[in-house]
Amino acid sequence: MQAIGVAEQTLLQAVDSALEIRRPASGFVVRPADPPKPVLLPPWFLDRCRQIYLSVTFDDVTRIIGVTSALPEEGKTSVAIGVASAIASDTREPTLLLETAFEKPALARSLGIGPEGGLAEWLESGAQLRLARMPYLPQLVVMPSGAAHRDPARLLYRMSESNVLGQLTQRFRNIVLDLPSVLNVPYSSLAARLAERLVVVARHGVTNLDDLESVVFLLGRERVSGIVMNAADYRTPAWLRRLL
Repeated sequence: MQAIGVAEQTLLQAVDSALEIRRPASGFVVRPADPPKPVLLPPWFLDRCRQIYLSVTFDDVTRIIGVTSALPEEGKTSVAIGVASAIASDTREPTLLLETAFEKPALARSLGIGPEGGLAEWLESGAQLRLARMPYLPQLVVMPSGAAHRDPARLLYRMSESNVLGQLTQRFRNIVLDLPSVLNVPYSSLAARLAERLVVVARHGVTNLDDLESVVFLLGRERVSGIVMNAADYRTPAWLRRLL
Protein backbone atom coordinates (compact mmCIF):
# COMPACT_ATOMS: atom_id res chain seq x y z
CA MET A 1 0.00 0.00 0.00
CA GLN A 2 1.05 3.59 -0.53
CA ALA A 3 2.63 5.33 2.48
CA ILE A 4 2.14 9.06 2.84
CA GLY A 5 4.62 11.14 4.84
CA VAL A 6 3.25 14.21 6.56
CA ALA A 7 5.26 16.91 8.32
CA GLU A 8 2.43 19.13 9.49
CA GLN A 9 1.99 20.39 13.05
CA THR A 10 -1.58 19.35 13.76
CA LEU A 11 -3.56 16.19 13.30
CA LEU A 12 -6.07 17.72 10.92
CA GLN A 13 -3.30 19.23 8.80
CA ALA A 14 -1.73 15.79 8.54
CA VAL A 15 -5.02 14.25 7.50
CA ASP A 16 -5.80 17.03 5.02
CA SER A 17 -2.40 16.61 3.40
CA ALA A 18 -2.97 12.87 3.08
CA LEU A 19 -6.35 13.40 1.45
CA GLU A 20 -5.29 16.30 -0.77
CA ILE A 21 -6.09 15.94 -4.46
CA ARG A 22 -3.25 17.35 -6.50
CA ARG A 23 -4.15 19.73 -9.30
CA PRO A 24 -2.29 19.58 -12.62
CA ALA A 25 0.40 22.17 -13.31
CA SER A 26 -0.30 24.70 -16.03
CA GLY A 27 0.15 23.19 -19.47
CA PHE A 28 -0.20 19.61 -18.24
CA VAL A 29 -3.12 17.24 -18.00
CA VAL A 30 -4.01 14.72 -15.33
CA ARG A 31 -3.58 11.14 -16.42
CA PRO A 32 -6.89 9.24 -16.05
CA ALA A 33 -7.03 7.37 -12.79
CA ASP A 34 -6.48 3.65 -12.98
CA PRO A 35 -9.58 1.56 -12.28
CA PRO A 36 -9.89 0.57 -8.60
CA LYS A 37 -8.20 -2.69 -7.75
CA PRO A 38 -10.34 -5.44 -6.18
CA VAL A 39 -10.54 -5.59 -2.41
CA LEU A 40 -7.87 -8.01 -1.24
CA LEU A 41 -10.19 -9.93 1.05
CA PRO A 42 -12.17 -13.10 0.34
CA PRO A 43 -15.68 -12.14 -0.80
CA TRP A 44 -17.32 -14.28 1.90
CA PHE A 45 -15.24 -12.59 4.61
CA LEU A 46 -16.02 -9.10 3.32
CA ASP A 47 -19.70 -9.98 3.20
CA ARG A 48 -19.66 -11.08 6.83
CA CYS A 49 -17.90 -7.86 7.80
CA ARG A 50 -20.58 -5.95 5.89
CA GLN A 51 -23.25 -7.70 7.92
CA ILE A 52 -21.47 -6.61 11.10
CA TYR A 53 -21.63 -2.89 10.45
CA LEU A 54 -25.13 -3.05 8.95
CA SER A 55 -26.40 -4.65 12.15
CA VAL A 56 -25.07 -1.82 14.34
CA THR A 57 -27.24 1.24 14.99
CA PHE A 58 -25.67 4.63 15.68
CA ASP A 59 -27.07 7.64 17.50
CA ASP A 60 -24.99 10.19 15.59
CA VAL A 61 -24.32 10.93 11.95
CA THR A 62 -20.73 9.78 12.39
CA ARG A 63 -20.13 6.07 12.88
CA ILE A 64 -17.44 5.17 15.43
CA ILE A 65 -17.26 1.41 15.86
CA GLY A 66 -14.66 -0.40 17.96
CA VAL A 67 -13.52 -3.97 17.31
CA THR A 68 -12.02 -5.91 20.20
CA SER A 69 -11.66 -9.46 21.54
CA ALA A 70 -11.06 -11.31 24.78
CA LEU A 71 -7.45 -12.24 24.05
CA PRO A 72 -4.89 -11.83 21.22
CA GLU A 73 -4.86 -14.06 18.14
CA GLU A 74 -8.63 -14.17 17.84
CA GLY A 75 -8.80 -12.21 14.57
CA LYS A 76 -9.94 -8.76 15.70
CA THR A 77 -7.49 -6.88 13.45
CA SER A 78 -8.60 -8.85 10.38
CA VAL A 79 -12.23 -8.15 11.23
CA ALA A 80 -11.47 -4.43 11.77
CA ILE A 81 -9.83 -4.27 8.33
CA GLY A 82 -12.80 -6.07 6.81
CA VAL A 83 -15.40 -3.84 8.48
CA ALA A 84 -13.56 -0.66 7.43
CA SER A 85 -13.18 -1.96 3.87
CA ALA A 86 -16.87 -2.89 3.66
CA ILE A 87 -18.02 0.50 4.96
CA ALA A 88 -15.71 2.43 2.62
CA SER A 89 -16.70 0.28 -0.35
CA ASP A 90 -20.44 0.52 0.28
CA THR A 91 -20.76 4.17 1.31
CA ARG A 92 -17.93 5.72 -0.75
CA GLU A 93 -17.47 8.05 2.22
CA PRO A 94 -14.17 8.98 3.90
CA THR A 95 -13.44 6.12 6.27
CA LEU A 96 -10.62 5.83 8.81
CA LEU A 97 -9.17 2.63 10.24
CA LEU A 98 -7.44 3.71 13.47
CA GLU A 99 -5.38 1.43 15.70
CA THR A 100 -5.26 2.06 19.45
CA ALA A 101 -3.40 -1.10 20.51
CA PHE A 102 -0.32 0.86 21.57
CA GLU A 103 1.30 -1.91 23.59
CA LYS A 104 1.23 -4.65 20.94
CA PRO A 105 0.41 -3.06 17.58
CA ALA A 106 -0.44 -5.41 14.72
CA LEU A 107 -2.19 -3.32 12.06
CA ALA A 108 0.92 -2.05 10.25
CA ARG A 109 2.36 -5.55 10.06
CA SER A 110 -0.92 -6.95 8.78
CA LEU A 111 -0.98 -4.35 5.99
CA GLY A 112 2.72 -4.61 5.13
CA ILE A 113 3.75 -1.07 6.12
CA GLY A 114 6.38 0.18 8.56
CA PRO A 115 5.32 0.91 12.16
CA GLU A 116 7.21 4.20 12.43
CA GLY A 117 5.39 7.52 12.43
CA GLY A 118 2.14 6.25 13.90
CA LEU A 119 -0.34 7.86 16.25
CA ALA A 120 1.81 7.03 19.31
CA GLU A 121 4.74 9.07 18.04
CA TRP A 122 2.49 11.99 17.17
CA LEU A 123 0.85 11.93 20.61
CA GLU A 124 4.18 11.56 22.38
CA SER A 125 6.22 14.27 20.70
CA GLY A 126 4.34 15.69 17.73
CA ALA A 127 6.56 13.65 15.41
CA GLN A 128 5.87 13.32 11.71
CA LEU A 129 2.65 11.39 11.17
CA ARG A 130 2.35 8.80 8.43
CA LEU A 131 -1.01 7.86 7.02
CA ALA A 132 -1.63 5.16 4.46
CA ARG A 133 -4.35 5.11 1.84
CA MET A 134 -5.55 1.82 0.44
CA PRO A 135 -4.65 1.90 -3.27
CA TYR A 136 -7.63 -0.25 -4.21
CA LEU A 137 -10.06 1.69 -1.99
CA PRO A 138 -9.08 5.39 -1.88
CA GLN A 139 -11.87 6.28 0.57
CA LEU A 140 -10.16 4.16 3.21
CA VAL A 141 -7.30 5.75 5.15
CA VAL A 142 -5.26 3.82 7.71
CA MET A 143 -3.63 5.31 10.81
CA PRO A 144 -1.53 2.66 12.63
CA SER A 145 -0.71 3.14 16.31
CA GLY A 146 3.04 3.21 15.62
CA ALA A 147 5.83 1.37 17.40
CA ALA A 148 5.07 -0.47 20.65
CA HIS A 149 4.85 1.95 23.57
CA ARG A 150 5.63 1.32 27.24
CA ASP A 151 2.93 3.60 28.66
CA PRO A 152 -0.19 3.18 26.51
CA ALA A 153 -2.54 4.48 29.23
CA ARG A 154 -0.80 7.86 29.08
CA LEU A 155 -1.26 7.97 25.30
CA LEU A 156 -4.96 7.23 25.64
CA TYR A 157 -5.24 10.03 28.18
CA ARG A 158 -3.58 12.36 25.68
CA MET A 159 -6.00 11.20 23.01
CA SER A 160 -8.87 12.27 25.24
CA GLU A 161 -7.23 15.55 26.21
CA SER A 162 -6.42 16.38 22.59
CA ASN A 163 -9.92 15.38 21.44
CA VAL A 164 -8.36 13.29 18.69
CA LEU A 165 -11.58 11.56 17.68
CA GLY A 166 -13.50 14.84 17.79
CA GLN A 167 -11.02 16.28 15.30
CA LEU A 168 -11.08 13.21 13.09
CA THR A 169 -14.87 13.19 12.84
CA GLN A 170 -14.54 16.52 11.02
CA ARG A 171 -12.87 14.64 8.16
CA PHE A 172 -14.21 11.10 8.38
CA ARG A 173 -17.83 10.02 8.31
CA ASN A 174 -16.84 6.52 9.46
CA ILE A 175 -14.16 5.52 11.98
CA VAL A 176 -13.29 1.92 12.79
CA LEU A 177 -11.10 1.42 15.87
CA ASP A 178 -8.82 -1.60 16.13
CA LEU A 179 -8.88 -1.78 19.93
CA PRO A 180 -6.63 -3.83 22.23
CA SER A 181 -7.91 -7.16 23.50
CA VAL A 182 -9.73 -6.85 26.81
CA LEU A 183 -8.56 -9.50 29.29
CA ASN A 184 -4.79 -9.21 28.93
CA VAL A 185 -4.41 -5.42 28.50
CA PRO A 186 -4.91 -3.24 31.60
CA TYR A 187 -5.91 -0.14 29.61
CA SER A 188 -8.42 -1.91 27.34
CA SER A 189 -11.50 -0.49 29.08
CA LEU A 190 -10.08 3.02 28.68
CA ALA A 191 -9.51 2.42 24.98
CA ALA A 192 -13.00 0.97 24.53
CA ARG A 193 -14.55 4.23 25.76
CA LEU A 194 -13.41 5.86 22.52
CA ALA A 195 -15.95 3.88 20.50
CA GLU A 196 -19.63 4.63 20.19
CA ARG A 197 -20.45 0.98 19.55
CA LEU A 198 -18.40 -2.16 20.25
CA VAL A 199 -18.10 -5.47 18.42
CA VAL A 200 -16.39 -8.39 20.16
CA VAL A 201 -14.58 -10.99 18.05
CA ALA A 202 -14.50 -14.58 19.30
CA ARG A 203 -12.57 -17.36 17.60
CA HIS A 204 -14.36 -20.64 17.03
CA GLY A 205 -12.78 -23.42 19.09
CA VAL A 206 -10.42 -21.00 20.86
CA THR A 207 -12.34 -18.37 22.81
CA ASN A 208 -13.56 -19.55 26.19
CA LEU A 209 -17.21 -18.84 26.97
CA ASP A 210 -16.32 -17.60 30.47
CA ASP A 211 -13.80 -15.18 28.93
CA LEU A 212 -16.45 -13.92 26.54
CA GLU A 213 -18.88 -13.32 29.39
CA SER A 214 -16.16 -11.44 31.29
CA VAL A 215 -15.52 -9.20 28.27
CA VAL A 216 -19.19 -8.29 27.92
CA PHE A 217 -19.40 -7.57 31.66
CA LEU A 218 -16.29 -5.37 31.66
CA LEU A 219 -17.31 -3.40 28.57
CA GLY A 220 -20.95 -3.08 29.54
CA ARG A 221 -23.67 -5.16 27.91
CA GLU A 222 -25.44 -2.03 26.66
CA ARG A 223 -22.34 -0.94 24.69
CA VAL A 224 -21.67 -4.26 22.98
CA SER A 225 -23.61 -4.32 19.71
CA GLY A 226 -22.65 -7.84 18.74
CA ILE A 227 -20.32 -10.81 19.03
CA VAL A 228 -18.64 -12.08 15.87
CA MET A 229 -17.67 -15.75 15.60
CA ASN A 230 -14.44 -15.86 13.61
CA ALA A 231 -13.04 -18.91 11.78
CA ALA A 232 -16.25 -20.88 12.33
CA ASP A 233 -16.33 -24.20 10.53
CA TYR A 234 -19.94 -24.38 9.41
CA ARG A 235 -21.23 -27.82 8.54
CA THR A 236 -24.35 -26.43 6.88
CA PRO A 237 -23.80 -25.80 3.14
CA ALA A 238 -23.36 -22.14 2.17
CA TRP A 239 -26.41 -22.15 -0.14
CA LEU A 240 -28.59 -23.39 2.73
CA ARG A 241 -27.16 -20.90 5.28
CA ARG A 242 -28.24 -18.06 3.00
CA LEU A 243 -31.84 -19.26 3.27
CA LEU A 244 -31.83 -19.56 7.08
